[in-house]
Amino acid sequence: MRNMIWIVTAVTLAALACGGGTTPFVEEPKPAPSLVLEQVDGSGTFSFDEQKGKVVLVDLWATWCAPCIAEIPKLQKMHESYDPEEFAMVGIVLESGERNEIVDFIKEKSITYPNLVGEEGSKEAFGPFLGYPTKYLIDKEGFVVKKYLGAVVDQVTRDVEKLVRTGSLSTTD
Repeated sequence: MRNMIWIVTAVTLAALACGGGTTPFVEEPKPAPSLVLEQVDGSGTFSFDEQKGKVVLVDLWATWCAPCIAEIPKLQKMHESYDPEEFAMVGIVLESGERNEIVDFIKEKSITYPNLVGEEGSKEAFGPFLGYPTKYLIDKEGFVVKKYLGAVVDQVTRDVEKLVRTGSLSTTD
């Protein structure tokens, strides 16, 4: 019986790490971190404080992460679907090698939304980091309102649509 519990726990954790789950609403919305990170392409910096007034989706990802890569086309489509005054899609690239390799990867995948160089502490800045891919949804007031673990871009897309449209993820809206 003890071995069965360990097996079930291990399989569940593996499924989450490989893109099989999402976490619930953040219990207590908390202010998004005041990070200013350098863009991977060297074109300047990106300030999260300057994004207030729009919905922001932050994707923590790595170039070697298969579920991360699988989501890129849908994330790119989401980026292209909204007015940049209403929505910002941003990636934070972590543990992915040299900058020139990352730039080449981003070009190869035709990613046009900003991607930032992850620095020490940036992957934990939004909340506990549990694995790749991890996403954080920030509302127009600058609060982290939901976090996601795994390849769950369809759920993320629905939540972004609702948050942009209504300003809330509440089920009563």
